[in-house]
Amino acid sequence: MNQIELLNRITRKIRQSLESQDILDAAVTEVRDFLKTDRVKIYKFDEDGNGQVIAESINGDHLPSLKGLHFPAGDIPPRARELFLKARVRSIVDLEEQQICLSQPDRLPSTATDELTVEQVRQSFLDNLLQRPVDPCHVEYLTLMGVKSSLVVPLVCNEELWGLLIAHHRRAKALSKSHLKIIQIVSEQLEMAITQANLFNKVQQKAQREALINQISQLLHSPLENDKILPTVLSKIVPAIGGTGGLLCMNGAEKSEISFYQYGSLPNLSTSDWLQLQGLALNDTKVRVIDNIEEQKLIKTLLPALKKNKLRSLLLMTLRYKQETLGNLAIFRRSIDTEKLWAGNYQDDERQQRPRQSFAEWKELTQGKAQPWKLHEMELIESLGNNLGIAVMQDRLYRQERKQRLLVEMQNQELENARREAEKASSLKSAFLSSSSHELRTPLASVLNYLKLLKEGFYDNEEELLEYIETAHTWAENLHYIVNNILDIAKIEAGKMEADLEIVELKPLLKEQYKLFQSETIRQGIELTVDCQVISVCADKIKLKQVLGNLLNNAFKFTQQGEINLKAISKSETTSSKEKSLVEISLADTGIGIEPDKQTNIFDAFVQEDSSIHRRYGGTGLGLTICKELVELMGGEILLFSEGRNRGTTITVTLPRAEE
Repeated sequence: MNQIELLNRITRKIRQSLESQDILDAAVTEVRDFLKTDRVKIYKFDEDGNGQVIAESINGDHLPSLKGLHFPAGDIPPRARELFLKARVRSIVDLEEQQICLSQPDRLPSTATDELTVEQVRQSFLDNLLQRPVDPCHVEYLTLMGVKSSLVVPLVCNEELWGLLIAHHRRAKALSKSHLKIIQIVSEQLEMAITQANLFNKVQQKAQREALINQISQLLHSPLENDKILPTVLSKIVPAIGGTGGLLCMNGAEKSEISFYQYGSLPNLSTSDWLQLQGLALNDTKVRVIDNIEEQKLIKTLLPALKKNKLRSLLLMTLRYKQETLGNLAIFRRSIDTEKLWAGNYQDDERQQRPRQSFAEWKELTQGKAQPWKLHEMELIESLGNNLGIAVMQDRLYRQERKQRLLVEMQNQELENARREAEKASSLKSAFLSSSSHELRTPLASVLNYLKLLKEGFYDNEEELLEYIETAHTWAENLHYIVNNILDIAKIEAGKMEADLEIVELKPLLKEQYKLFQSETIRQGIELTVDCQVISVCADKIKLKQVLGNLLNNAFKFTQQGEINLKAISKSETTSSKEKSLVEISLADTGIGIEPDKQTNIFDAFVQEDSSIHRRYGGTGLGLTICKELVELMGGEILLFSEGRNRGTTITVTLPRAEE
């Protein structure tokens, strides 16, 4: 009944938990209670053959606790481990009889002695192995531990010797076949539980790794810029690998473009210093493990800074996409001091034929070394590095394609704008030609008509003759004005217009303009006032007359009633270097005004506020354009302001003031 209950309890524990430690702790307690021994422990091998007691149950203080202590590989030599693995034998020792019995679960015990090599164990027949007598050194080993009898059962997982289930007793103790059979079943249950727990851990690690890869992939494919994404990606990778610091070096699309991203405990070094790390990387995408950075002569200039930060080991991977190297990923680990508790001070010396004389706890202190990199950590960084390389290349290609697309769109938009401007210019020029032909034909026809009348003598008296001559002269001047405007704009567009700057007396010039338009003031009933508060200005006299004449002509043309004010004042303008003296000539009328949204392009060639203006007032639309070009040619500026339709217009011309 006790045997069935034991198996049931262990089976229930296995089903209740996937944590191997919980199962092992319960198993040693149940087995010790079942065998009535002083100690039951589970001894686990590491990759170097050393062992550690990871679970233990003891009966009071009959035997000392060994839990947590490490045992050197020499305590259970390779030949013994091979025998446990090959034959799955159980070792039953009775020191009073000086006898060790090796047995398979389904065979009777037999004695064995002498020592065999690993190769002899592998090549010997099983029957021969089970018929060899005991080793005196083994007897002394157990005697020093205070053990008179022991049972050792191998725990094999995935065809590898995982560990041992060991029972110790301070006195001689016989075990029946039924006990051995139950312990064998328990060991098989433990093997299943350990295998299941290992699989569960692997599944968990795989799930965590895939979750991390997915998380990083989402970050890498986000719409943010790499300068914002990559530091976050590095901050995820370094802790996942178990590093204390990380460095990501990315090559740009151009060879000279290199970006560095740091995370964690790293020294502040220059780009040229960090570039030395690239010399340590492998040419392919394999991960390079460097356990001791201080041995790397290629980065000797970096070593003082790395040593100061206690950086000891390094994982280094080259990021590549096909044949292109994209950069490097480096994960660092700091050196740490570790303590390891051994069962006695073991001397690894082949000349030492006797076991150590004490199993008292002995502390081994290791300084200046980093935790070794594990296989799954190297596999993880390789997977993350490959994903990072693919994502960076995809991002680079995407940005190149987007840049190209934007350039094409900009070029298309520029072409479209140019086409519209060309169509607009063509339309304006067509309208200009149409209006110009009308503007030219009308005065020319009038001049020809009056000359014909004069030629044929169709006048009654001298007064009528003078009137015909005066009218023909007026139309001829109008024609001359239009032709001059056309020639001027042609010169301006060809870049052949020049300004002959001089000191111009402003009062006489404004007075002359007043006299020229005095007849218009009388004819239209519009008051023209002139206020000149400046003596002289630096300008081209002829061109300044032309500008003022055009502006006054427009003012009278578009003003039906009210007044026109021509004013000149001095002003100053402060620049970064010095104060500049200027002359501001303003012409304000009370005419039809201009809507604010039409003022931006009013100085463009062939432009009038709208087509109705041309139909009503005539003109070529070149007057203000010529004024703007001539003012700028003289080093000045022209501005227009109007509050809107029927609110009048003010045009201001600013020119350099002459030195007085």
